[in-house]
Amino acid sequence: MKLSPCLLLVGVLLLFSSSLFAQAGPSLSGPGISFQADYLPATHYIRPEDSVKMPANSSTRRYSGSAFFQLSSNIDTATGKVRIWNLGMEGSYLTFNNQLYEKSIMPKELAGGSIGIQHIRNLRNNWSLMAMLSAGVYTDMEAITYNDVFINGGVIFIKQHNKRFSYGIGGVLTNTFGTPMILPALMVKYKTNSKIDLQIAIPEGIRASYRVHQLYEAALALRLNGGSYDIENRPDNERLMAYREVTTGIENTLFLTRFLSLNVSGGAALLRSVDYRSKSISNIFSTKPEHRLATGWYVNAGIRFHFKPQ
Repeated sequence: MKLSPCLLLVGVLLLFSSSLFAQAGPSLSGPGISFQADYLPATHYIRPEDSVKMPANSSTRRYSGSAFFQLSSNIDTATGKVRIWNLGMEGSYLTFNNQLYEKSIMPKELAGGSIGIQHIRNLRNNWSLMAMLSAGVYTDMEAITYNDVFINGGVIFIKQHNKRFSYGIGGVLTNTFGTPMILPALMVKYKTNSKIDLQIAIPEGIRASYRVHQLYEAALALRLNGGSYDIENRPDNERLMAYREVTTGIENTLFLTRFLSLNVSGGAALLRSVDYRSKSISNIFSTKPEHRLATGWYVNAGIRFHFKPQ
C-alpha cells in the first residue's frame, strides 16, 4: 500500500486508492488485478555534497502486482447515501545493479507487500468520509524483523465540490518513524471528463488521455512514486530509507476485451533518489543528504484484468 513527511503521508493514502501502487506506468482505475514490469537503465550517481556526477551508476528493474476488490456497496434508498467497503493488496520487488561505488549507497534489492481495507460513506452537503487501515512489510531482504512492518491507518474527509473537482483533509496514524504518531494528510483530485480527459491527482500526478479508438487510448503522464523501507547495516542506525521517483512519458493502452487491457509506456525518469534517517520523531523534519541518480529513461509494460467493463 513509500520521502519527505508530506510524500510519506500521501503515500499512505495511495494505498487505499485505485491507483496506489508504485510503478512507472498506469495502474488500476477500479476493481481488478494488475501485473507490471519497469526498467530504468543505468545512470550516473550524483553525490549530495557538491552535486558532482560520479563514475558510479545504477540501473533498476521492478516487478509489481496489485489487486483491488469491492467487498460491498450499499445504497440507502430513502436517503441515497452510499456505504462501500474495499480491499486492496500489492506487492513489488526491485533490484538495483550498482557499479563502481566506493561504498554502499544504493540498495541491492527492495521488496514490499501490504494489504489494506477501506471504508467510504456519504455525509452531508457533498462531504464523504474515507477510513482506511493497512499493514505491510517493506525490506531490503537482509533480514526481516518487526522493524520491517509498517502499519498505517487514517481518516480523511472529502468534499465533492462538483463533478470534476474534489479535495480532502484528515489525519494518518503511522509507525513509520518507530513511534506511532498522527500526522496530517491531504488529497486533491480534478478530472475534466471531456474528449481529452485531464486528471490531476495529488499526490499521484497528472495525466491527459485521449480515447483514439474503442480499443486504444493514448496518454501523457507525470507520475510521482516512492516508498519507505527498513534497511539493515546502516551507520548511526539510519535504517529508514526513503526512495523517490518522478517519471513522465507516453502511456499506450490497448483494450483486448472489455475486461482485459495491455499497457506499454516509456519516457523520461526525471528523478531517482534515496536518503537515510533513523526511526525517531526528532528526525522527521531533519534534512538528510539526498543521493540522486542522473536523469534517464524508462520503459514499462503490464496487463490489467478489470472486474467491470471498460
